[in-house]
Amino acid sequence: MRRLAVATAVLLMLSVAAPASAGSVGVFGSYWASGDADPVYGGGIRVGFSFLKWLELDVHGTYYGETEQEIAGTTVEFQNIPLDAGLKFNLLPEKNFNVFFGAGATWYFLDSNVGEIDDEFGYYAQGGIQFGSKTKFFAEVLYRFLEAEVEDAGSVEDLDFSDFAINAGVNWAW
Repeated sequence: MRRLAVATAVLLMLSVAAPASAGSVGVFGSYWASGDADPVYGGGIRVGFSFLKWLELDVHGTYYGETEQEIAGTTVEFQNIPLDAGLKFNLLPEKNFNVFFGAGATWYFLDSNVGEIDDEFGYYAQGGIQFGSKTKFFAEVLYRFLEAEVEDAGSVEDLDFSDFAINAGVNWAW
């Protein structure tokens, strides 16, 4: 829970630091297939900073519920909170219907109920659509790249959480 508070504080500080004439803030629901582990649902917030009409710095944090994976006959529960930052390219920035794509880096805050797992660095690629003028509804598909290790009593298990995620929500532009 403390990690969620830190991620939220970082996003809010970034939104205050943005120029008042160019940006957006939003909320979304999310589904992540999460690779080797069970699929998981969550929600998040995002902040966008426009450099040019077609180019944005896109920062978003997502809180996912716990997911499970069977490791050596033991059910291990994982908590995963990704904090993403990347560039988003808008193909139709001045239209009420926009197509976008982007990529960036992610810091994954990881925790498990068994053994030790370190926070990890990863990447993502995204593509999606949005429609509306000042209030924009969006849907996007991300591919998250994340590999981690969980260590328990001297044994190390490699995990691959890399898989598709789907986000849908609303952005408000200022």
